[in-house]
Amino acid sequence: MAIRKDGIESSEKLLKAAIEVFAEKGYKNTTVAEICRRAGSNIAAVNYHFGSKDELYATVWKNAFAEAMKIYPPDGGVPDNASAEQKLRALVYSNLHRILDEGRLGCSGQILLREMAEHTDIIMKILHDTIRPLRQRTENIISELLGPNAEKQQITFCELSLVHQCFALGFRKGRKKLPADLQDEQLTPELIDALAEHITIFSLAGIKAVREKIESK
Repeated sequence: MAIRKDGIESSEKLLKAAIEVFAEKGYKNTTVAEICRRAGSNIAAVNYHFGSKDELYATVWKNAFAEAMKIYPPDGGVPDNASAEQKLRALVYSNLHRILDEGRLGCSGQILLREMAEHTDIIMKILHDTIRPLRQRTENIISELLGPNAEKQQITFCELSLVHQCFALGFRKGRKKLPADLQDEQLTPELIDALAEHITIFSLAGIKAVREKIESK
């Protein structure tokens, strides 16, 4: 039992050290030696517990994503019986706060930002399954807003337009290149709320226009 406990403790120390180093340096500039040094572990420990640096990074990223979803859930606290407009607004607010988080996510937020700015093949392999529930929720809301006659492509186009308004700021923040008007401003919760409200209003107007085009045929 003692060996099992020691193994769990060693694995947890490696994960803690890994999330710190990956957050500071990114995947490419992180070495297994640095992670093991911070964890106080033998350099062979990563391969023993996780198989490779790639598998360790994938585990760290999944944990970071799960933490982000826990702190900023996609439903935003809105009940299932809320209107599609309310659900969309909650989704946008949650997405934007998760992407532009200024502290609550800590290292997890930095890891997610780095991955957004510089995609790795490791995460691209698991990204589809990881974000599928979030995409499905977004598409369901948009489908309700577009009405029963909407085609799959129209739903997908609206989903891409909505999501990329949020992600564009995350891409730029990850590269430390926010729009000039925002570079000198602290991304306070109030500013993020204002951005979220703008994206919501803008998106609802666009979706409404698409629905009117669908129904005019």
